[in-house]
Amino acid sequence: MRLRIVWFWLLCSFVVAGAAVAQDAPRYAVATHYPVFGGVEPAPRDALRAAYTVYNNRETDYYAVTVERAAEVAAQIERETRLTVRLLNHWADVQEGTAALQIVNNVPVEGALYTIVLPPGWTRAASMPVLLSGNGAGTSNNSRLYGEPEIIMPRLVASSVGLGGRGFIAAMSNAGGTESQGIDEKTYRSVGAFLDFIQANGGDKHNVVTAGGSRGGGSALMWAINPLDLDYTVKAVFAEVPPTHYGTLSQVSTLTFPSMSGIGLLVSGDPDAWRYDHDGLRPGLNPSPFMEILIGTGVPEEADARSPFGLAEKLRGKKIILSEGAHDAFFPLSPFLAFDRRLTELGIPHGTLVTLASGHEMHDFWIEQTTLYMLGLARGLDLPVVNGRFYFIDVNPKADEEQSLAAFFRSRGIEADAGELPVIARFPYRAGVGNPINVEICGTPGDEIELTAASEAGEVLYTFNGVLDAAECRFDTLTVDVPPGAYLWALTVNGEPITPRNTPTRGADGCGIRAVTTIETRQPELASLYAFHRDMAFGLDEYSGQPSWCQ
Repeated sequence: MRLRIVWFWLLCSFVVAGAAVAQDAPRYAVATHYPVFGGVEPAPRDALRAAYTVYNNRETDYYAVTVERAAEVAAQIERETRLTVRLLNHWADVQEGTAALQIVNNVPVEGALYTIVLPPGWTRAASMPVLLSGNGAGTSNNSRLYGEPEIIMPRLVASSVGLGGRGFIAAMSNAGGTESQGIDEKTYRSVGAFLDFIQANGGDKHNVVTAGGSRGGGSALMWAINPLDLDYTVKAVFAEVPPTHYGTLSQVSTLTFPSMSGIGLLVSGDPDAWRYDHDGLRPGLNPSPFMEILIGTGVPEEADARSPFGLAEKLRGKKIILSEGAHDAFFPLSPFLAFDRRLTELGIPHGTLVTLASGHEMHDFWIEQTTLYMLGLARGLDLPVVNGRFYFIDVNPKADEEQSLAAFFRSRGIEADAGELPVIARFPYRAGVGNPINVEICGTPGDEIELTAASEAGEVLYTFNGVLDAAECRFDTLTVDVPPGAYLWALTVNGEPITPRNTPTRGADGCGIRAVTTIETRQPELASLYAFHRDMAFGLDEYSGQPSWCQ
């Protein structure tokens, strides 16, 4: 089960402090700071043309929350925590020593917005640990907390005061605006200013944890790295499905990794910016105009140098947990594994989690590690986190049922080393003639791999026959130059053929669909590039979680 746990509270007479609410429907309740400070109307997402350090919605929120929706979300929190919740729109309205859980929406601090969650009993003199979480790309604080409500953070804060805990302060950050990756100088300085602010308001800026997923995972790493050497200290970082190489990612194919198309759409505002036949901005340009806007350089090597991979040395001394889905629709697996190896080469202890048949999402063991560490920190305990690489598998991607690879092997009677990376191949579900595509093969060094895609007429789209080296992965870019049609994939690992239904995609019968890439005459429409969940890339793996009757 996905651990997107929900909880909130309903006031008999609902009031959001400081909000000016119109009498005619819809009545908005939660601060967006539009059209004026303290305003609650939806802000535009395209008020300006994005450029490095200049992003939309830095201190406004495009997602306006009605009174009714705020009440629904608040009701969930109260049911789960059994605490009264105060939803506030102005920091000036917080109360010291109250037994309530206080949520202050969209506090602006020097170029970013921070929705802050205060535990019961909070005071300005408390000096509590701080959890700072950046949002996913394009996600605002309001959309995260009130849209499809992700309320793990309020629940954790509520739990942090029980059983001897003194609590911690948590904040979700909009990472510097809609297009921002949270890694421009202005946003770095906003993070420093926020931690100075929280230091004066009950937090300890030298007892900080950064955590987040996707863009938030990348910013969690970069805020922990602290490139500007600002005056704060991150003790631990929990990064879920993070970008680790910004420049490398700018060059991947949006056919194999279709969710990367969203970066072009977000940055350019052009609905066709994901297409290779687009006359203007398009994926794969080198230098990348998208990276130029996001991190100040379009040159992939320079962008990677400014990324977690390039600055990994500055993570020394911190507790680190990294997590990735093996079939992520945004990011290849090979850069993530390279980052893991880089930390190992530097002698920096860390835990790395890889989940087969899973995509761009939160993973159970990552959430468990984050939860245990934060609850320990609230009790004055700097608990250890796991160290090493750990493999999991989603045995039912439709319901998200994750288990350790070791447990999966035991349940299936598989005699294999659960500590070795299984073979994972990724390729597009659909592509067009003339399009660039990627084929990625990852596994344990020394694995002998045969991977081929061919039509019934004998046309070959791709073939590889070789041994994986110490890099663990092979990553190929090729241009489709075969006739349109269906190309069937065949995978053999160390002489053993793998069923072509070992895909992360489930059909109506619960079985994986056949690994086939359909080539069309031109680039397919974006929605058709996903065989399953929109967070899942297409491909094969050596051990699928599908039921035994599907084999």
